[in-house]
Amino acid sequence: MQQLDDRLAELVDREAIRELIGATAAVLDAEDLARWIELFAPEAEYELSAYSPAIRAPMSWWKTARPDLDRMLEDVGQHVRDRGRRLHVVSPVAIALAGNRATARSQFAVMRTRQDGETHLYVAGRYEDELVKPGGRWLYARHRVILDTRMLETFTHLPL
Repeated sequence: MQQLDDRLAELVDREAIRELIGATAAVLDAEDLARWIELFAPEAEYELSAYSPAIRAPMSWWKTARPDLDRMLEDVGQHVRDRGRRLHVVSPVAIALAGNRATARSQFAVMRTRQDGETHLYVAGRYEDELVKPGGRWLYARHRVILDTRMLETFTHLPL
């Protein structure tokens, strides 16, 4: 019976992590940055990176701890910005649980629809996440965005 209970708890955790990943996409698409930041643990980190063939190494475009990220995102509404709408398509491909910690890897693509109605692929890549479960709720300890796309038509000041 204990094995069944353990397996059920594992399935519930895996589903909760999938829901977190899905919620992340939904709040980013809605540009609800206040709700997005709530998906991060207080000591969490966000990183946006890509591999550069020119220097033959990964390059970090944006790496910020949660407190600094909070401050940066407060001012987004005051910036001149890209008005295209984005749609995240995310597929979790691996989740590994270890008690109240987990890792998840997902593949994603972001479609961008310009104001004239034309839609195209904006970026593609993967998420490599470290998660924690304080108080029974899964949150990001580290949300790492690794882009395959390096040349962006319009650079974004919003998280991906």
